Amino acid sequence: MLSSLPTRFPLRTLTLPGVGPALARNAGSQVASGRLLIFLDDDIVPGENFVRAHAAEHQCHPGGVVMGPYPPLPHIAKDRFRLTARAWWTRHFERVSRPGHQFAFTDVLTGNLSLDAELFRAMGGLDPQFARAREDFEFGLRLIKKGVPIRFAPDALGYHLEHQTTTLTGKMVRRHQEGRSDALMARKHPDIQRLLAIHRFAGRKGRKRRLQRTVATHAGSVLAPLVRAGPRILQMLEKAGLRRLYDKVERQCSGYHYLRGAAEVLGEDWRLPTDPTASTDEIDVLEIDLAQGLEAAEAMLAERRPLAARIVNGMVHVGDMGHRIGAEPWDARHFRPWLSRQAIHRYLPVALAEWQGQPIDVPAPLSDFTLNTLNNPSFHVHMIEQHLQWTEAKLRSKLYDNTR
Repeated sequence: MLSSLPTRFPLRTLTLPGVGPALARNAGSQVASGRLLIFLDDDIVPGENFVRAHAAEHQCHPGGVVMGPYPPLPHIAKDRFRLTARAWWTRHFERVSRPGHQFAFTDVLTGNLSLDAELFRAMGGLDPQFARAREDFEFGLRLIKKGVPIRFAPDALGYHLEHQTTTLTGKMVRRHQEGRSDALMARKHPDIQRLLAIHRFAGRKGRKRRLQRTVATHAGSVLAPLVRAGPRILQMLEKAGLRRLYDKVERQCSGYHYLRGAAEVLGEDWRLPTDPTASTDEIDVLEIDLAQGLEAAEAMLAERRPLAARIVNGMVHVGDMGHRIGAEPWDARHFRPWLSRQAIHRYLPVALAEWQGQPIDVPAPLSDFTLNTLNNPSFHVHMIEQHLQWTEAKLRSKLYDNTR
């Protein structure tokens, strides 16, 4: 269908049925002639300014990776599975779209993603081991380890037709592939294995864990008929209004498929490689003094890209930009949103006392009401305005008292 579509630009189609997204994207990148690669899943309808938004973000911030949102296409859905899936996608894009979001490898999805073709090839493309699941997570982890910045372009919008392409049965198949890929991920990147669900099962002692591993490894043929009936059983439970039982059965079925996939990789030996960072969790922490100004702090973060930073204002500790395993290093764009969300209750009293020429002491926490008013990116302007409003309020209060 695409090959017969009349276009004003060269269009080449390449069909690789059944190989999975990793191999398909790698093959497409090899025949692509453009400087910029844009990956788009086959069940996503791009918006009108889709390509323009990706290109504009790369023009403003070259050398990085750009993700666009693809929330579920609005549609009427009543079944529990569909509502849960829609909620997950909506929450995911709401979270990564927040200003200053620090991307983790689990945020990287190649369903709507663009990057320079040279960067994709320099990274070695997507790992074909992860044929049908987690190929984007593994690629995102390598990008983060290389220090490649990841940005979000809200205007590069596509709508996900997930209600036409995903089913309960498909979810169970997907969980099987995720278990397999997580086992591969734990072996390839042992430094992040503690973040994977497989870490809860592999090598853990206890009768329950041993039983789960044994069932996943040896009882597949025995349990296969019951497991295949899982989606039908769930539909019956939902019709009967047994929501708690539905959730319990769904978790059990999902977990079983996950462990069956992991067993394909791990076999009889469920031990994972030793985490090389387990005994060496000490990292270099950059100290930033806000007395030098917010712009200086941002410049230092942009230059150093630390894994962690300690923020002070003179002798007062304001907060810590902590190290997150599997997350990108801190950058200038993270700073003000982090300050407004995480540390403004400590920074604002210090800065206000400094502006008023008063002694700076350890600040007291501010109320939630005060924090909710602090959405102005120019903190000093906002503090001055707040101080003036409080002064006027006190003056009005005194005038009122004098008239009584």
